[in-house]
Amino acid sequence: MPKTFAWIRSSGMYVPERIVKNDDLPADLNTSDQWIQERSGIRERRYADTGVRTSDLAGKAVENLLARNEVMAEEIDCMIFSTLSPDFFFPGACVFLQEKLGWADREMACYDIRQQCSGFIYGLQMAQAFVENQMYQNVLLVGAEIHSHGLEFAERGRAVTVLFGDGAAACVVSASTHDTSRILVTKCHADGRGALSGVHMKLFDFAKMPIIDYNPADPSENRDFYPDMPSPRNLFSNAVRKMSEVSLAVLKTAGLDIDDVDWVLPHQANMRINKMVADQIHIPQHKVLYNIFKFGNTTAATIPLLLAEYTENGTIKRGDLMLMVAFGSGFTWGAGLVRY
Repeated sequence: MPKTFAWIRSSGMYVPERIVKNDDLPADLNTSDQWIQERSGIRERRYADTGVRTSDLAGKAVENLLARNEVMAEEIDCMIFSTLSPDFFFPGACVFLQEKLGWADREMACYDIRQQCSGFIYGLQMAQAFVENQMYQNVLLVGAEIHSHGLEFAERGRAVTVLFGDGAAACVVSASTHDTSRILVTKCHADGRGALSGVHMKLFDFAKMPIIDYNPADPSENRDFYPDMPSPRNLFSNAVRKMSEVSLAVLKTAGLDIDDVDWVLPHQANMRINKMVADQIHIPQHKVLYNIFKFGNTTAATIPLLLAEYTENGTIKRGDLMLMVAFGSGFTWGAGLVRY
């Protein structure tokens, strides 16, 4: 019986139409375009309108994928949805996406995962395992976020708020008996000691009764209502170290060298982090792809947004070797080596 390989068959993306430049951010943030660009490389981001949910963005990204006519909707037999901003606390966003796509009557498995900025890499490893073990033939993997509806637009929240934007992207991981295009290696890791020193939000705390026991409108009480990043320097240093280590680890496992890599698709959290990782692993900066300057940090959507954008414009071509790498809250991190 021939061996089954997992490959990325197609991708798609969607970002909201509303563009928010650094100078458009509220004055209460007490920031500037220069301050934001120097620290992150971000010039603008996209915000979803009131009433729009994360599964709505995800649905448009899947529609964009299907419009490329590389995958038929009826071929998809499993869905994985990565997000830290689901439509509701529960149920997960994936079932809402399934219903909006008109696929609910097919009763396919719907998985929701919560690994924040590393979510796409974790999902890619899951999809690879599902396909290579012949559980499913065509897995839809989605990363989508709406941050703008839950950010703190005041000086206290500035360090977090200026970084994040809204967006969605998707890919289909399919089965093949050919190894010319395939997911070579995926590695995922976590260190829970960093859970509360990285970006986090304690909005629902089940140690409390009720779980929200404060006045959300009172700034003296509502800190847990918003995302927090108490130790940016610790997050920065861990991101550089762990992304570098796991990048070299997947290359070693595959028996390849950094010179074999055509493109690096890093999580778009901070341009300075990614440039330092490139220096650490000795890969030329021109091989590192970016769109953080126009989309900001879209968490689980950043890497698939890069994939969809740069395949659509012809930069990434079939046969190219891609290194995908991410680090996020939790701490969680991982990398994937993919022959596109």
